[in-house]
Amino acid sequence: MKKAAIIGAKGFIGRHLTWYLQTKKGITTECYDVLNINEDNYHQVDMTDKASVARINLDVDYIFFMAGITGTKIGFNNYERFVYGNEIALLNLLNAIKESDYRPHIIFPSSRLVYKGVDKALKEDDEKDAKTIYAVNKLACENYLKVYGNSFDIPYTIFRIGVPYGNLLDNNYSFGTIGFFLKMATENKNITLYGDGMYKRTFTHMEDLCYQMIEGCFQSEARNEIYNIGGETLSLHEVAHIISEKYNVSVKSIPWPQEDLLIESGHTYFNDEKIQRLLNGYQYHNIQMILQNL
Repeated sequence: MKKAAIIGAKGFIGRHLTWYLQTKKGITTECYDVLNINEDNYHQVDMTDKASVARINLDVDYIFFMAGITGTKIGFNNYERFVYGNEIALLNLLNAIKESDYRPHIIFPSSRLVYKGVDKALKEDDEKDAKTIYAVNKLACENYLKVYGNSFDIPYTIFRIGVPYGNLLDNNYSFGTIGFFLKMATENKNITLYGDGMYKRTFTHMEDLCYQMIEGCFQSEARNEIYNIGGETLSLHEVAHIISEKYNVSVKSIPWPQEDLLIESGHTYFNDEKIQRLLNGYQYHNIQMILQNL
């Protein structure tokens, strides 16, 4: 039986991965997060503190490293928090593994924001162009995994994520872009988009995301590889209109604030051929059907 740990288990994706491992794979997981919670198989840990990290049980097959700080503009005013919460946190784990007798396989979530935005399906080796502290953190962490893997034989798999949506755990439907659109629509407010909303993204349902990350990392071919997480490619405008039609609200265009435009990635949607080969083909949820059936 495989053994797994999830660091950042109380975050949105971390909770879904825990659910998938336990309900779909029957794998008991050791869960770690910074929150003080009394639950079975849960441990409080501060990944920026070496003494705290030293208490993590490394005698597992897989560690899903889902801890971290997210955000775009706020990173410029909180750069220390972002560097410590994202980069130092991962380095503390890698160093703890380096000093141990164990070599768990690390699963790391990277981001669409590492890419240079162009209107084409992006492959894993396409040009990178980080425009925020968060995106720089993600690229740095990808490289930390590579150098520790090379020097100390610590296996890893990196999954670059586009725009997740959906919720398999409770009635708080979604987070991120679609959650923002839904919140406005369900409050009978018009959905607002910067500019024309024609930038394209890869939208991935949470069950599809969990399947790709978990079933993918269990494949031997995934060792020390990077994969784009697949999904459906739609523009922000298209998704907003699916939601607006259901809730009978309008979609309104508003001008780009200059500070947001400077860090906008542009088109960032994925070529998923690599992960489709790994999983021998996979059919994604249909976003229009999911949203219309809410």
